[in-house]
Amino acid sequence: MSKTSLSKHPRELWILGLTELCERFAFWGVGFMLVLYLIEHYDYPNDKATHIYGIFSGCAAFLPLLGGWIADRWNYQAPLFVGALVNALGCFLLATGSEHLLYFSLVIIACGYGIFTPSILTVLGYTYRNKPELREAGFSIYYASINVGVFLALASLGTIAKLSSWNVAFVVAGIVQLIGLVPLTVYLIKHKETYRALKTHQKAQKGHPKLEPKEINRIWVIFIFCVVSILFWAAYNQAFSSMAIFAHDFMHKQIGGISIPEGVFMSSESLFLIILAPILAVFYAKLQKIGKDPSPAKKTALSLFFIAACFFVMMIGSAYIPASAKTADVSWGYLVGAYFLMAVGEMLLAPIGLSMVSRLAPPRYTALAIGFWYVCVGIAFYNGGMLAGLMDKMGGLFNFFSIFVIMTIIPSILMFLFSKKLTKLAHDNPHPIQDFTNVEK
Repeated sequence: MSKTSLSKHPRELWILGLTELCERFAFWGVGFMLVLYLIEHYDYPNDKATHIYGIFSGCAAFLPLLGGWIADRWNYQAPLFVGALVNALGCFLLATGSEHLLYFSLVIIACGYGIFTPSILTVLGYTYRNKPELREAGFSIYYASINVGVFLALASLGTIAKLSSWNVAFVVAGIVQLIGLVPLTVYLIKHKETYRALKTHQKAQKGHPKLEPKEINRIWVIFIFCVVSILFWAAYNQAFSSMAIFAHDFMHKQIGGISIPEGVFMSSESLFLIILAPILAVFYAKLQKIGKDPSPAKKTALSLFFIAACFFVMMIGSAYIPASAKTADVSWGYLVGAYFLMAVGEMLLAPIGLSMVSRLAPPRYTALAIGFWYVCVGIAFYNGGMLAGLMDKMGGLFNFFSIFVIMTIIPSILMFLFSKKLTKLAHDNPHPIQDFTNVEK
């Protein structure tokens, strides 16, 4: 068995992955179905529905900055339980179907996500402190577990909404989130030594407030990556806003004479992520073994290239839809093909970016740095929601989707040109390997 086989990864990876699966099932199950829910349940117009989605997803991504600040000063255990419980509460409130509770429910769900996310990613990064060579592969596998949750949510909640009601779908989301407390409890019981060591490590770092020059350089690299990622995530945001509307209004939704819910097509992106994760994890390991693993900067450049290709496919699929059309019958192959290219881009950016941030950030500010990454995602999602509102105002879908090709292909080229400079500025060696597994040491 090779050194980079799955058995070499920390056991905590699988338990934390299952915990995250349940959390993302609830959170993004609600988030990614929100536009369709608002259109179908409340008869909101497209621009209002996408605007609300932009506000929700943007706020949800801003809140991890506060959650990270709290976690770095409190601990990384309590926020996991608090975040999960708050998220479940929001799902149950949304399930009442009350328009008066709509915004409050979404705020509650966003708060749960913001509290939960920085802590679990900090814990995951810490589990790889003695296995830096497996770090990117591990984050890719972990990211796949997130998307198993998203895939199951999109495939099931949309179907439940069609067969029963949206209220029942949101109750299911809340129940799944509560189930996620089970693996989390198992983690804290079975791996309490590692967790205690993390707490010891956290306390030790509080005595070193001054940043070293190398740490300042790394913070600048994190800042640059986070800012560039805004363009990617603004385009990605279309997957469940403008592309969801495209699926609802302009796409042929029958396969073999059977009508397929939009959520099933939308879940294909998550399915592709699940398939790609183990392939890329093995591929990264092999490239690293021969010293040819691309730097995070080059992977980011490639991620932007692939999402540009995604929207180029959408341009082709919408080329013959008249600007004034309200419906069309475009083949579902364009949407699914676009989702595949988007999935490749996401796998080259999201897990690699999270791994890089958790590795390069000063240890005493790790959760805060992860929170900043999500702030940039929040900025992107809010602006992506605003851009989705231009869908009916650009003189046709071809022109609309061309926006995202242009806004991602240019930074892709720039990131590739400056990749060596960024790698040098990052002092791209992992933090010194430290062993905190023995608390008495």
